[in-house]
Amino acid sequence: MGFMGPVGSGKSYIANMFARKLKAILIRTDDIRVQLREHKKPYTNAPRIAARLRDQALAQGKSIIMDFDAVLPRRQKELAATARRHSAHFFLIRIDTPEPLILQRLRAKHYTKKELFKNAEEAIRVYHIRKKLHTKQLQARQNFVINNAKPPIPQIQQIIKKIKDIYQ
Repeated sequence: MGFMGPVGSGKSYIANMFARKLKAILIRTDDIRVQLREHKKPYTNAPRIAARLRDQALAQGKSIIMDFDAVLPRRQKELAATARRHSAHFFLIRIDTPEPLILQRLRAKHYTKKELFKNAEEAIRVYHIRKKLHTKQLQARQNFVINNAKPPIPQIQQIIKKIKDIYQ
């Protein structure tokens, strides 16, 4: 299962909820990037590391949730093929959050050394840089969309029920 949405959209919060409810391993590319930064390694290594963690968990028969900021069609095909090789299902969930809410969240966040961004200004700058990518992403195929303009809990419960129905 993959979650996609821009920085500040709430995908990590929601992915954590799904991971707990579905007893799945959560792989966050932001956490990988923080580790890479601490070791002075380039962020370009993050997708490869995430893929290795994903493949290891799937090979052990574990359910996984991947928290990305963007999943373009080429990556979607690769993820779906990987799931099929492990007799698993791949679901892509897009987190749709109004821009004013994203910007409000990014401004209000208290950033630490363990965060991907140093401060709100950097997070907002990256949001605007990657905004075009997320507009393209909206054209991508997703199985579910969570609209953060509405209460997310009922949407999450409904999606989890549908996913559990598929596995039964």
